[in-house]
Amino acid sequence: MEEIISLLAHFQEELQVLTNDFQKMKNTIYNIYKENEKLKEENQNLKKLLFTKEEEEEPDQEGGMGYDNLTRLYKEGFHVCHLNFGEGRESDCLFCMGLLDNNLDEVEEEDSGAKS
Repeated sequence: MEEIISLLAHFQEELQVLTNDFQKMKNTIYNIYKENEKLKEENQNLKKLLFTKEEEEEPDQEGGMGYDNLTRLYKEGFHVCHLNFGEGRESDCLFCMGLLDNNLDEVEEEDSGAKS
């Protein structure tokens, strides 16, 4: 009889460990779900903002529109460099700034070439 009681106590302990592990997994999955919902909403908002701004753009500005979009994204706090493109930016990024500087030079060259 003592052996059965001992086995039941051991089984109860193992069941409690499994219950705790299950609760931790459930909490983790819930947090991931909430983060996913938040990211979906943010993505929708960014798409709306992007498409609204694209509709407002004039079709005559084709030359510098790519540069303008990259500059706008950078100013809104996102990376535009190839290393971290689209990720949130906490501070200035030398790669992004270099890319924007190079693109500005190219746009200016195209503008001056078109005028000549």
